[in-house]
Amino acid sequence: MMRKDISYSIGKARRTILMNLLDKDLTALDLVEILEINESAVRRHLDILEQEELVESYFEKAEKGRPKKYHRLTEEGKDMFPTEVDMILDHLVGYILENYGEEELENIGEGLSEKLSERFPKISEDDDLENRVKKIVKGFNDLGFFCEYRKGGEDYFIKYKNCIFGDLAKKRSNWLCQVHRKLLEDKLEDVEISQDRSMFKGDKFCRQMIGD
Repeated sequence: MMRKDISYSIGKARRTILMNLLDKDLTALDLVEILEINESAVRRHLDILEQEELVESYFEKAEKGRPKKYHRLTEEGKDMFPTEVDMILDHLVGYILENYGEEELENIGEGLSEKLSERFPKISEDDDLENRVKKIVKGFNDLGFFCEYRKGGEDYFIKYKNCIFGDLAKKRSNWLCQVHRKLLEDKLEDVEISQDRSMFKGDKFCRQMIGD
């Protein structure tokens, strides 16, 4: 799922609700006290947040009276808040390169490629090239690359519309593209791979040609 931006995508009241649900589940009356607005307005905001699948509710038995309705963040709601994963990974890659060298970074890239390949459909020795390409495309789509393939003559062209490596790929494109290529080579075996489009060279998508 693409991360939304909590600073601009929702209004102040709903942003405040999400922020207060980060560390604990709250009732509508709890939020009335926090927001200092009437209960009907709070419930309207909660209804909208539930429709957007950012908040969910559940009932919990109270010591007295009817069960209380609590509200909590969904995983999508948690994704509204910023993280710095790309920055941390960039520093990590830089540290490995500076302290252990390119060879060790390449070894780590090969290990990453092997781990990613475990998520792909199994390719049989009996699969022809087209079936292998179909399976590799499915594997990349399951990871979020939004890719497709077409046949041109004896070759196959795989087009990637999204890069799952995010902003990290802008700084470490050479290394990450090597990881991607190694994954292709290991899964397809004995093929020629060339690339004529790259998002990191100004194109809107990446495209690779696969041939025997």
